[in-house]
Amino acid sequence: MKIAMVLPHFYPYVGGGELMFYEVAKRLVSLGHEVRVVARNVGDEYLGEKNVDGIQVRYCKWKSAFGHPIPRSGDIEDIIEWCDVVHTSIFTTAPVTSRLARRYNKPSLLTVYEVRGFKWFWTDVFYRALVYFAVEQVCTRQRFDRYHAISEATKRDFIKYCGRKDITRVYLASDLKDEDLTDFSLKDHFGIRNKKVFLYYGRPGRTKGVSVYEKAIALLKNSGTDLSKVRFCFLLGAEPEKPRKEFLRSVIDDGLKGLVRVRASVSRGELLSCIKQADCVVVPSITEGFGFSALEACMIGTPLIVSDAGSLPEVVYGKCLKFKNRDAAQLAERIREVIEKGDAAFDEIEEKSFSVSEMTDGILKIYGEMR
Repeated sequence: MKIAMVLPHFYPYVGGGELMFYEVAKRLVSLGHEVRVVARNVGDEYLGEKNVDGIQVRYCKWKSAFGHPIPRSGDIEDIIEWCDVVHTSIFTTAPVTSRLARRYNKPSLLTVYEVRGFKWFWTDVFYRALVYFAVEQVCTRQRFDRYHAISEATKRDFIKYCGRKDITRVYLASDLKDEDLTDFSLKDHFGIRNKKVFLYYGRPGRTKGVSVYEKAIALLKNSGTDLSKVRFCFLLGAEPEKPRKEFLRSVIDDGLKGLVRVRASVSRGELLSCIKQADCVVVPSITEGFGFSALEACMIGTPLIVSDAGSLPEVVYGKCLKFKNRDAAQLAERIREVIEKGDAAFDEIEEKSFSVSEMTDGILKIYGEMR
């Protein structure tokens, strides 16, 4: 079978969706199938035609709008004409892929990471949220033969906001091994000693809830809670730039510089080591299509404070403590409970399975049903 994947981003770009496509593509190649991927370039190193673990990848210098690559049909058309099955994801690759798949009569699959619908208006000014809502509606309503959701929450929102029921849920996954971790020191990296560490890692996007988390820390400080033995550490991505600056400004304005430590993102092995060494991971997301960062904390065994947004309740397990989405006061209370009670503050949720083999088998099953 010949499979074409038309994607906004691909390896070595880091993200749960990118990992899914990378793992599925590798599995297909190992089974003797041919895979060709077209995606936006990742710096100058990943530009043009490359072979990545047996996967033929065409990295293209696409422009962006609202943070999403705008693909050119000329970069994609020959790959779709060549293939047996076309696979793409939301957002901006969907319209051109749908059109070309129908032109060449190719079976097509759309992976839906998240549908926010009216939740766009929770985190953006009205005019920008309206644009995002419209773009989402256009992209998710493109005609494909099959649709794939990465969680039950995403599936429900797809049905609710897009009016379609023909969508199959296959979870994202991660297979972590001890050798993935390094000897990287979390406390050395943040320059702290003898403190309990609450760790956040990932993008500073508004939907990731860092502003809610910052308000919760400010509430704790102003309530007189003893925070002398606590530090709130952030491994924060560089983009989106504006929300990152807003977060850093709030930390200063609320007098939290002594409590909050911010560092840039680190390598995957270093990140996993940081997660393992943290006393608690905080995932304050406002919307979440899957919750890859939360899953990795659960797999490593680090206790977790997590919002009840989107798919997070169906993904998390182990020592977990939930708070109501966007409720900074309740998040502050959950942090206070952990400071005072330690591990006794957490609920114990039965272990769940999210393996790469289950994920790839699920996607391959959809491919087989399309032919």
